[in-house]
Amino acid sequence: MPLVYVDPAYTSQECSECGYTDRKNRVGQATFACRSCGALLHADDNASHNIARKGEAVWTAGRESRVPATP
Repeated sequence: MPLVYVDPAYTSQECSECGYTDRKNRVGQATFACRSCGALLHADDNASHNIARKGEAVWTAGRESRVPATP
C-alpha cells in the first residue's frame, strides 16, 4: 500500500460532497452538516473522504511525499 503525506488542515471543516469549507460546518465532535449543500455526515467519515481525495491527487500528480519533520 503506497503512503503519501496529506496536509490535514481544514479536512474536518470541508464538505466532502461539495467542497465548501466553513468552521461552522463542524456542528459537534461527531456531526458534520454542510452549510452550503446540506450534506449531513459523521464528522470523521467526512474528514476521511477529504483526506483520501487529497492523497489520491498527490499520488496521481506523481509528487514525492514529504512528511514534515517532527519538532
